[in-house]
Amino acid sequence: MKKSILTLLLFGGMYSASLFGQEVRLQGNMLILGYINDPFIGAGAGIEAGMGEHFTLNFDANWGSHENGSSLELRPAVNYYFGMEQKGLFVGAAFKYINLKEKAEATVDWENNLYTLGFNLGFKALLSEKLTLGFTASPHVAVGGTKEGDVAGMSAQLGVGYRF
Repeated sequence: MKKSILTLLLFGGMYSASLFGQEVRLQGNMLILGYINDPFIGAGAGIEAGMGEHFTLNFDANWGSHENGSSLELRPAVNYYFGMEQKGLFVGAAFKYINLKEKAEATVDWENNLYTLGFNLGFKALLSEKLTLGFTASPHVAVGGTKEGDVAGMSAQLGVGYRF
């Protein structure tokens, strides 16, 4: 059931973004989970589609590396911008799917599939008519886990976007 909901959100977000695309971006990513000592550091990509003057539909895919493995984070979200033209300060609701993979020689046993609820808080500035610079912090709490995955965590992105 959870995978079906995630799949629908993923394809719905990609479909609407392809029709009304506003921005694509590349970003650096850091994912912190409360029960893992060091952060996952990596890169990601995102797409954002406008849904009026203040609201956007956002989808980010981020990959990160850790000494004991790697992470993949998929995050659909709806953001509300306090300013016009989808720039400036924003806040929004976010759902995340986080997949963790341990290295074969690692001695850790992570919960591999986390489903989380959280929110986005960030700021986007226009560098030019077509380029943006944005920062997003996204705290979350895992739901439905059976082990230490039921803890809080956070991801943060710093990215450059291209508007079309």
